[in-house]
Amino acid sequence: MSTTEQTSPEGPKAGRPSISQTLRGIPGPIWLVLIGMLINRLGNFLQIYLVLYLTDKGFSVSAAAFALGAYGVGSVIGVLLGGSVSDRVGYAWTIVGSMALAGLLTLSLVYLSSLPLVIVVSAVIGMVAQAYRPASSALLVECTPEEHHVMVFAVYRMAFNLGTTAGPLLGALLITYSYDLMFYVDAVTSVGFALFALVLVRYGGSRGTAGPEEDGAGRSYLVVVRDMRYMLFLLALFLNAVVYIQHTSALPLQLKADGHGETFYSSLLSLNALMVICLELLFTKYVQHLSGRVAVALGIGLVGVGMNLYVAGPGMAMFVVATVVWTVGEMIGTPTASAWPGRVAPAHLRGRYIAAAAFPMQIGYAVGPVIGVAAWQASSASVWWLCGVLTVVAVIATVFGMTERRPDAEAEAPAAPDPADPQQAGTEPADRQQAAPDPAGAVAPQSRTAAADTP
Repeated sequence: MSTTEQTSPEGPKAGRPSISQTLRGIPGPIWLVLIGMLINRLGNFLQIYLVLYLTDKGFSVSAAAFALGAYGVGSVIGVLLGGSVSDRVGYAWTIVGSMALAGLLTLSLVYLSSLPLVIVVSAVIGMVAQAYRPASSALLVECTPEEHHVMVFAVYRMAFNLGTTAGPLLGALLITYSYDLMFYVDAVTSVGFALFALVLVRYGGSRGTAGPEEDGAGRSYLVVVRDMRYMLFLLALFLNAVVYIQHTSALPLQLKADGHGETFYSSLLSLNALMVICLELLFTKYVQHLSGRVAVALGIGLVGVGMNLYVAGPGMAMFVVATVVWTVGEMIGTPTASAWPGRVAPAHLRGRYIAAAAFPMQIGYAVGPVIGVAAWQASSASVWWLCGVLTVVAVIATVFGMTERRPDAEAEAPAAPDPADPQQAGTEPADRQQAAPDPAGAVAPQSRTAAADTP
């Protein structure tokens, strides 16, 4: 899309697509990303069953937990590494390398008997297995029109959640035959995604986006850190992650204290998953008409309100209502928040901006349970009131972090042509001339001047 179209406050909103229009308009290369990612998530068994697998092979529980922790640390590093690599070598090649290495290394675990090797390989698998994520998100941004971004990310999330929900069930079935078979299938699905991504190379997804003049400091994460508005957005993501993760840490403790069993807790989690899979696209159909900061602030706010409502227990109905409220917040805010980093990033730093957004969320998911359990032990109600306070700060950070266009985007936006100037009359902005669809059905990469106050 052209810069003049993006800066129009009403233009983008008027063209927001329906669900069917979005699905029909998704280019072939993006379908490869979506289907490949779904297949990969269906076979993503390692993190879920690594502890059971290692203890079954005779390792101690503490050793297995250490290996799982190494995998988690590798995952955080891998996202940041994937952002840097994708900006340099291109998005498709990053996915190819990430998934191919993850598949081969996962397969190697079957033949390892040394604990130090298992721990090292687990860490490396976590690193390479997550490196694809910034690249896949960047492809969604660059290969789809701006007005489709929020809906396309909702489709992406639906595929991700379907795979994440069905994958453990498939893994449990495979374990009944053999743990080794489970890892073989995991490796095959990863390599399958790599092959899908290899097809993307011919569609232009293999190129790097930075020119020689953008080497050095201009291509590092320091540029992201100096973007203060974006840092406020990242702060909001971190605080929201700390609040959100309480449904897996403080909530089980609260339910047990109020006399509810594991079955009821499982039902609440199933309610959340079912709502997200079945309703998020429908919600996004309307949410995409909101400005970015309104959608994200509303979503974060409802997640906090839902968690805060858990203090009103102990009735089962109240727990159900609270779960529905924060699930609605998740459906409202997450697709827009997922699309935002790639939309506001300079083109040559898109991978890093996307990776930088994943980093505070991972940290929030790691420290959130520690904070939540400590607060709950001090007072069962304090954790839910703390969720409310953190949410207020997160909403404020969202509002101020997503209000205006990035300064570099403003500086690069071309001035509107002067009709009285014969040299400018009838000219076409360069980015509009370059926005024609390519033969593969994917549009040219979006300009880095995407408006920061639209979803």
